[in-house]
Amino acid sequence: MKALGYTSIFLVVSISPVLAQQNGAPLPLPAPSPASAANTDAASDLVKKEVVNVNAALVAARKATAEKRFADSEALMEKVTASDPNLVPPWVELGLAQLGLKKYDSAEKSFKLALGIDSRTQALKHDSDFYQKPDAPGVVAPGATRASRNAVGGIAIVNGQTRTPDILGTSYASLGEVYIHDRKFDDAKAAFDTAVTDYPMQAAQYRRNETILFFQAGDVDAQFDSASQAIALDPTRAILYYFKGQALVSKATVDSKTGKISLPPGCAEAYQKYLELDPKGEFSADATGVLTAAGIPPKKK
Repeated sequence: MKALGYTSIFLVVSISPVLAQQNGAPLPLPAPSPASAANTDAASDLVKKEVVNVNAALVAARKATAEKRFADSEALMEKVTASDPNLVPPWVELGLAQLGLKKYDSAEKSFKLALGIDSRTQALKHDSDFYQKPDAPGVVAPGATRASRNAVGGIAIVNGQTRTPDILGTSYASLGEVYIHDRKFDDAKAAFDTAVTDYPMQAAQYRRNETILFFQAGDVDAQFDSASQAIALDPTRAILYYFKGQALVSKATVDSKTGKISLPPGCAEAYQKYLELDPKGEFSADATGVLTAAGIPPKKK
């Protein structure tokens, strides 16, 4: 992959730091020529055009991903990341598309490149200045590059040293999903913890996703932990109580003589809360069945 920077589309004029002195005062710098000004304007126009093109590609990719056209989104973002590998949001969008396609190894690499923690990042760092300094000549001004992943109208170009909280949160939470699919559960927990810390505005959503993923993976202990944390962040979501109860019911015991189920502490309460919040929910029959088998009547609203 060839790493391209922005320096190729800027006119950079270097002036010696040593200025000749005349009568103790520095000589005045020459005024820029009309040609230089024209070239600078042309370069600025090129940057603006590139920003518009990248934004359009990002908007199209996000729409494709939302519509589960993951292959279309992947194709769009592969073109952008190939031509401009120092743009962070396209790596995130590429990773999300690859997640949708269940290309977990590829998605992991994309998210790590977005975060600057992939081994390839360190190699690219010294290849054509992959991650340029925000104030380096020819780099788009840092203030112009800060963009939310969710903002479709703003500037999309973000250099490697400018990662907004939502970029960090999305990337780490997505890595957590990758790790769960790969059954690297400890790595997954660490990734979700980082996502929650970096972007607390979405903490409840991240914990909910983590809970569902651990439920699908069959790790009941991790499911219980993440469900409990998700409930603490947002106690109004009924499904979280079901997942908490379902994690605990795996530890239930059965009396060999009576056949009666003995639920562990907190299990019945979780199922009852689920039914209270969503009495006709997707798992209401299951929750009611567990409580009935344990001889516990469901609470009525």
